Amino acid sequence: MNAWYGTDGGPGVSGPGKWRYEYSEGFGWIFSSAMSTLVIFNPISGAGRASRMAEELFSVAEARGVEMELMKTSPEPPETWLREPLQNRRALVVIGGDGAVRSAAAEAAIAGIPIIHMPAGNENLFAREFGMTADPEEVVRRLRLGLVRHLDLARGRVDGSPDEVIVLMASIGFDADVVHDLASNRSGPANHWSYLLPAVRSLFRFKAPVIHAFVDGEEVFGPRPAVAMVANSRQYAGRLDPARQARMDDGLLDLVVMPTRGWWGLVGWLVLLLRGRHLENSRLCYRAGRSIELRLEEPALWQVDGDPPHHSRAVKAVSVEVVPDAFSVLEHPRTD
Repeated sequence: MNAWYGTDGGPGVSGPGKWRYEYSEGFGWIFSSAMSTLVIFNPISGAGRASRMAEELFSVAEARGVEMELMKTSPEPPETWLREPLQNRRALVVIGGDGAVRSAAAEAAIAGIPIIHMPAGNENLFAREFGMTADPEEVVRRLRLGLVRHLDLARGRVDGSPDEVIVLMASIGFDADVVHDLASNRSGPANHWSYLLPAVRSLFRFKAPVIHAFVDGEEVFGPRPAVAMVANSRQYAGRLDPARQARMDDGLLDLVVMPTRGWWGLVGWLVLLLRGRHLENSRLCYRAGRSIELRLEEPALWQVDGDPPHHSRAVKAVSVEVVPDAFSVLEHPRTD
């Protein structure tokens, strides 16, 4: 896990003799390097839109004198296809959805280079958090003038499985059932409508798992039927945003537990989420800490950043630990 911090553990150098950032009075760490940027794109994201975005970005970068190389993503573990190409790069641009960002995050951390997300997925929660767009001119401006912001990652652990990198959140309950249903039945690119049938099927068969939650070793909930989320980010699909107090740079994870026994309880919580009033409900359990553990009476499915874990199966316990300052993004300098 310490490898996520890169070779030096700090913001100035990443790799022998390879300066990535310069300090500017009033701005902080500014990105500055003559090395090339690697652009990875998921060819099926946006029904092929990601490929077109990559080509357009390359043309704009070339016209602005920014050196860039394009590469398709792979379904194989990222260390097998991304680690070597990331060596001696200035930055990594990820064109795709949040799943593509998750695949790349740990490798960018190991390489010690910042990420830009060029959104081409369905929700694009990571891009939303940092105001990143599909405008190639904006991406090139960030590459030339971007401010480096260091962020936390999280590590999810399940007995008998490799650790999972978590960028945004992990959850157990209804949304995890929907994610697994979609993954089991999809045959091509997914859009928002792709979730409709999985959501209906999951709603009618839903039975809330009995959850026992611990934060930094202290019992904070249960055991009671509920749905639960461990969040590194405030962003969530449909702008429901259950963990609205979460920050990606505070060294903490946010736990949200919503007690419910069945689909009628889910509908009640959905209404509160849509109104932004769920945090006022006394039944809600909301805590923050460096480590969070969810124990279940019966095995249940879980999801990570909107996808099934790499080793997908029902589990009886999940533990999540924050890794502070593990990777970085490029933000555009503020002029207001």
